[in-house]
Amino acid sequence: MSGDGFAAKRRAEKAARAPVEQGPRSLVDELKGQAGSMAGMAGMFIVTILLAMKIQPFYDRDDLRAFGAEGATKAGFVLLELFFIFIFTALIIYMARNNLQKFIRWGVLGVLWIAMLYALYPLAAMVLVPDAPPFTEDSLDTSEAYIVAVEEGGANFFYVDDPMSGNGTLRYVGNAGEIEYWSHDVVPEVEGNPQSTVQISRTADGIIMCEGTQWILLDAEDGTQLEDHGRDCELGLRYEYTSSPAFDETCDGQDDAPQDWMIEDRRLEAIPYWNDGDISGGIYDCSDWRRNFPEGFDGSNILFVQDIGTEHFLIVSTQWAGMVEYPKGDNGPQTDEQAMVVTTWSKTLSGSEVFTGATFGAVPGVNSSGQDSLVLSTSSGHITGWEVSDDGTIEEGLSMSLSETVRGVLLADCCSGGENDLWVIEGDSLRIFMGSSLVEMPRSLEIGGDDSRIPMALHNVENNETQFDDGILLIEQDGAWSSMRYTVHISDYSSTTIVALVLSITLLLVLIFEPRWYVINTVGILVGAGTITMLGVSFVPWIIILFMVLAAIYDAWAVYKSKHMLELADTMVGLELPVMLVAPQKPSHGRVRVDRPEEGAPRKRGLDETMLMGLGDVIFPGLLCISAMTWLPDASGPMGLEGPVWVAIGTMIGSLVGYCVLMTYVARGKPQAGLPLLNGGAILGYFISAAIFIGSSAFAFNVSLF
Repeated sequence: MSGDGFAAKRRAEKAARAPVEQGPRSLVDELKGQAGSMAGMAGMFIVTILLAMKIQPFYDRDDLRAFGAEGATKAGFVLLELFFIFIFTALIIYMARNNLQKFIRWGVLGVLWIAMLYALYPLAAMVLVPDAPPFTEDSLDTSEAYIVAVEEGGANFFYVDDPMSGNGTLRYVGNAGEIEYWSHDVVPEVEGNPQSTVQISRTADGIIMCEGTQWILLDAEDGTQLEDHGRDCELGLRYEYTSSPAFDETCDGQDDAPQDWMIEDRRLEAIPYWNDGDISGGIYDCSDWRRNFPEGFDGSNILFVQDIGTEHFLIVSTQWAGMVEYPKGDNGPQTDEQAMVVTTWSKTLSGSEVFTGATFGAVPGVNSSGQDSLVLSTSSGHITGWEVSDDGTIEEGLSMSLSETVRGVLLADCCSGGENDLWVIEGDSLRIFMGSSLVEMPRSLEIGGDDSRIPMALHNVENNETQFDDGILLIEQDGAWSSMRYTVHISDYSSTTIVALVLSITLLLVLIFEPRWYVINTVGILVGAGTITMLGVSFVPWIIILFMVLAAIYDAWAVYKSKHMLELADTMVGLELPVMLVAPQKPSHGRVRVDRPEEGAPRKRGLDETMLMGLGDVIFPGLLCISAMTWLPDASGPMGLEGPVWVAIGTMIGSLVGYCVLMTYVARGKPQAGLPLLNGGAILGYFISAAIFIGSSAFAFNVSLF
């Protein structure tokens, strides 16, 4: 409810006492007479929303959202918020009717003080805390070189240079490529038809690579070739022989020897001894050992593979990931169902969604014991971690939902801080989530390029000026390389906390002892901006729109039908609480007070021709502005502003159009529900500006009840 009904009442009383011969004033005359109040109210409306947009980046973090990242698309949470608004309203009215104004006053003041802190803290931080130093990015001369595997911790990795030249080389390197441990020349598949992709896996005996027409085992220490099989394959594996009776006999026909495996397309096959060491030898299928992967698996595009324990391997392809048990041949015919790989866990993506990144290691804050997790990212912006046990069991842990395609993930300790950090490339931006709470560092780097997958590697460099090391992050994008140096920036927020507390307490005391109109407005703007930001970053636009529609319906019912909103507003004004913005037509130094007169006596106010607007009438349109800034996909816009910012501005303009319509009713002296017009204008402004600056993706949010 806007609160403007009180100004309308007072103007009606004043008109009744005026000489009759003056006659009724026209709408234009009323608007002219109240132009100052209306302009002042519109100005405060704009300032509150712009202030919320200013502090939005400070709260645009998953750990600060009201219901976390997953709750941003859950409609049930805003229904819960609306329920609490009903309870709050009913409680205030009940207490007011039972002369418990003292409890109302101090309770509401406490809530307002907390809301003020949400605005004052980031504002103080902007002034007192220096910005984090930017990344320094260097482009490398390396081209047509592709990272094929990054080892746990991110320091060491494998890459192949010039794979299409017919003279490609597999290189095992560390320290962001500065140290080369060994290299191995890749044999082309067929003369004149070079191998376009190389995939590797690590076993206890060394590094397995499918190279052209052969499966080969390389020494992990120096890269020398140890064994080979004359089998064309896309990925090679090795199961180490155990004393388990189930593996006393292998497809090799040998005891106490490892069983080698190969993947081609969707098939997992055991390699028989006929192919051992004989590239030109015949092929024997060991058909009763053969297994098939499910739909969605692509053997030519493996993001991650690793042996887990003694009898399982973990593998991730484009649309399928699973914990696979090494097959046991039963020397019998296989049905289609029996021929499928046996898994203890699997994850299948559907439609056009694909896995875009995979990393393995200890996830900070989730498994602090150091147990390894597999972390996967997808093209739809999801990041999920699963805790992995040696017995092949796997449990879901980390979960994040980002707004854009995640192109790469890495678990690595940026600064020798003692635990891993999560490095994420989302869209065009590098984001870093650090420490046990995965707090995002307030800086990013524009990566650019298309939506292709981006592998990353990281190593630490000693920094004598701090207790932490620097990090050098290496990224590869379609064969082109770049590196950037990361310097730890520890922000000291102690002075920020002190300043925010002192300012908020000072404003609260001034409000209590000298509740003048400009004090009420200052506190109201801060409270409104803080509330707008905290809720706006917590929900996607569709959820906010639902919230606004339901709140507008409730506001109309509470003003026109039950009329209890008028009673609530009267109570708040009488207690001099800044839950409304005050726009006097003729500003003075008077206190804004509604005196409780004796029966039949007229009300007296300290200000003449004062217009009042409830903070809710500013907060709800502001929520949609902040939600648009937070959740809409990045897009360039005019005047150097991003598309989501222009949508936020368009939403605010739409709400101002609704405000102008609202003022035509207020000028007639009619109590008016503000949210139907204000929210309606904001929603219309969102639809129009989002269609112009973002496109159809502005309306694509996968919302649910819970």
